[in-house]
Amino acid sequence: MTALALMLGAVAAALSFSNWRSSLFLCVLVGLLQDPLRKLAPNQPAYFVVLVGVVFGAAWLGALLGRGRWGPNAMQGWKQHMGTPFGLFLALVALQAFQSYARFGSAMMTGIGLMVWLAPVPAIVLAYQFALRRGMGGLRRWLVFYCGAAMVSLAGVYLQFAGVDWRALGEVGPGLTIYGGVEGGILKAFSGFFRSSELAAWHTAAIAAGVFMLFTTRRLTLGRLALAGAIVAVLLGLGLLTGRRKMLVEVMVFLSVYLVLVAWYRRGAARQAVLAALVGVLGYGAAVGLMDPDIINRKSADRQQETVARGERFKGYAVRGRSVVEDVPNRFANLGVAPIAWAVNGFGWFGAGLGTGSQTGTGNEIASEINRGAAEGGLGKITMELGVPGLLLMVWLLVAFVRFVSRALAFTTRASPPHARLAYGLVALLAAKVASFSVAAQAYSDLFVLLIMGWTVGFILAMPVLAARAQAAAQAPGPHPAPPLRRGQPAWAK
Repeated sequence: MTALALMLGAVAAALSFSNWRSSLFLCVLVGLLQDPLRKLAPNQPAYFVVLVGVVFGAAWLGALLGRGRWGPNAMQGWKQHMGTPFGLFLALVALQAFQSYARFGSAMMTGIGLMVWLAPVPAIVLAYQFALRRGMGGLRRWLVFYCGAAMVSLAGVYLQFAGVDWRALGEVGPGLTIYGGVEGGILKAFSGFFRSSELAAWHTAAIAAGVFMLFTTRRLTLGRLALAGAIVAVLLGLGLLTGRRKMLVEVMVFLSVYLVLVAWYRRGAARQAVLAALVGVLGYGAAVGLMDPDIINRKSADRQQETVARGERFKGYAVRGRSVVEDVPNRFANLGVAPIAWAVNGFGWFGAGLGTGSQTGTGNEIASEINRGAAEGGLGKITMELGVPGLLLMVWLLVAFVRFVSRALAFTTRASPPHARLAYGLVALLAAKVASFSVAAQAYSDLFVLLIMGWTVGFILAMPVLAARAQAAAQAPGPHPAPPLRRGQPAWAK
């Protein structure tokens, strides 16, 4: 199995190198397959998690050897809005990499830290160039491919819950036991084909957001609305089985931010905002509020008893899911803000260096002198690895990025409503994931997750350019190809 997986990875890397435009699809395929293949391989080798990185790296190398500019400054508006804080960020990452290696002598840990902090950068650029070349249709096709393929992987959560005994199902390692649910009972966190329940929940929220975007970028109808609501409801039900309640918060944050963007940038779109809110309310209510399913009469008494037992088990996950909102303030205080002080007290104002907060290190650091408790939340992880200067720099980067994206959204809304609707969804997805990262950073050491985050940013930054092309095409008479990009920066990017 190991040889087969490596051969498939090599083929995907070769295809990605020869045609980087296909790499986003190949990375999704490899990123979703690498976890179940790892479980089937002898000793479940850890290097499987970087197979998606090999495919993406091959695409990046192939793109660099071709024509075009492949630095962040090639993106319109990047240098003007992000150049200074981003340059300081790169310098700080290099300095903290040196500190990490000098302090602990672990090249693997330092390398993992570099991967975590730098991998999204080329992903942003590649996704931006992909969007410019494939247009709105290409983005929708990629989104359909990701949602469809990830749904297949997510179906493994139900198979595991139903008692299917396959080696490809379940967590790598001992798994997670959750205390909660009905009368404080013990629940098992199901991961399906993913290697951990944390990643299964992360992709559940991402798929739900992707489905919502696919249905709202075009004209809404009652049938599309009902279908979108049904799919989101099923996804939330599967997500509850992962035992990770933050997935529900991510979906609620996504819907809330989307509605705010619609109301802010498209005044007068109240009807669409109400319909979108209805999708979220119905989906959440169907997955959490209606958790006592009717028992279907079956010919076999054994099958009926099995259904009753499964329904009662699912009720425990529903009860745990209902408590997520009331737990948010405490969770943010304990895992969002408090770890900052823990990191400063444990490692000083300059932190401990790159990779020290990752849960995928060599292991000997944990036993010696690294207490990774502060890195449970994203703010603590930043403080632990980049220090207080890094935390302040991240605030600067965030403010600069918000201002950049605000100008881009304002232009995109005026130029092309369909592009604007997709941009709203992408920004809302990014906001939901940032909110999740602030209190739970474990999933953000996964390379596939980091690439998806980078692609999302790249798609967002490409939206105004695509909208300008659509506007020019609509204003020009007769059939014509998409106009080329003009030299210089447009007004929205300055």
